[in-house]
Amino acid sequence: MEHLHHFGLMQDPFSNEPDLRFYFESESHRDAQRRVERGLRQRKGLTLLTGDGGMGKTLLARRILDALEEEVFEATLLVVLPGAADATGILQRFARQLGADQPASDRAGLLAQIYEQLAIVREDGRHAVLMVDDAQIMSPDVFSELGGLVNLDYEDRRLVSVLFVGSPDLDRLVENDPSIAPRVDVRVRLQPLDMDNAARYIQHRLAVVKAQTEILPPTAIDALYKFGRGRPRLLNTLADNALFEAYLAGRASIDASDIERAASDLGIGPDPGSTYPQLSVAAPVPPSVPVASTVNAEGMTFLETPVETPLFPSEELAELYLTPSMALSAKPESVATIDLDAGLEAALEDFGNDLSEVAAADPIVEEIGADSILLEEEPIGAPIAEVTIAEPAAADLVEVELAPLEADEPDQSDDVFVELIEE
Repeated sequence: MEHLHHFGLMQDPFSNEPDLRFYFESESHRDAQRRVERGLRQRKGLTLLTGDGGMGKTLLARRILDALEEEVFEATLLVVLPGAADATGILQRFARQLGADQPASDRAGLLAQIYEQLAIVREDGRHAVLMVDDAQIMSPDVFSELGGLVNLDYEDRRLVSVLFVGSPDLDRLVENDPSIAPRVDVRVRLQPLDMDNAARYIQHRLAVVKAQTEILPPTAIDALYKFGRGRPRLLNTLADNALFEAYLAGRASIDASDIERAASDLGIGPDPGSTYPQLSVAAPVPPSVPVASTVNAEGMTFLETPVETPLFPSEELAELYLTPSMALSAKPESVATIDLDAGLEAALEDFGNDLSEVAAADPIVEEIGADSILLEEEPIGAPIAEVTIAEPAAADLVEVELAPLEADEPDQSDDVFVELIEE
């Protein structure tokens, strides 16, 4: 393909074909393989391997199949196809894999042939394993038929272990079959790749086709993980489409915007559980205000030399309590508003101030001066007012700051005032 040649690639690094050369042993896949193999090597009856779509279950099943030594196991992998998942057809395929030349057309005859072939395997000193991929497609009666194979025994030993591989729908098949549920010996759930393993997965793919790792810089890999949800198939699809976007733009590497374009075209949004911020959006800087050292029934005393301390101890608090008009920019809006009742009070509590008296008094704005705001006590039930700050004509920015109590001041933290300083 022309776009692959543009990047010096002789082979597609992001194909979703089940090619074992591209198998990447992430921590999640390694853990799942060890647990599944433990069940098979101990000749357990029924093992379930489940995971969301695109997690690499098929490739892992093939990997497990290759890991089972021929001198120890007679292993068969069957893939269930939609519309062709009837019990007779699957049993005939299994009988043929075991060595039956002409599988019977009836259930009783098929089970007799399968039992005979399994007994031969046992006499040979090996153990039979039946692996069924996309098992969630099976109808309940087919599922029950295949699961029932674990009941076959020879000389008081189980003749076959069964591994079902599929989506979480497979769990519902088990739950709805009271004859199969108690026979599940091992249940394994394949987990998504974390950020580190996703990055190494992409780099592994590029290394297999001898591509330059610069094709996907760290910023692009970050975007891939954000939209790819740690699922190998989705990571491949996004990277493949982004590669073409970079080719159309004439670039030598993929940009984060190529990932976003590919995700948009595919109708894929960012992972709801992702902690990544929106791209190209800077986090707002929280404002600050000075706080009085005392407050009493007569009024409030302004702090002479306030110490600059952020009003909100975290960006989360700022986003929670600040109204939209308080969002900071290079030059603020002409009017900014603080909801004293919801925002300031909760924020100050995070700094250890006891506002029980202020809360009981229900503070409102009594006076707004040129450079200060005075809060007076009012009876309970007085309306809650907002503090409106007019932008000074000679200043480019109104900065609000918070000052803690001085260390040598007496402990009167129940008293508080608010003052705005123009700079």
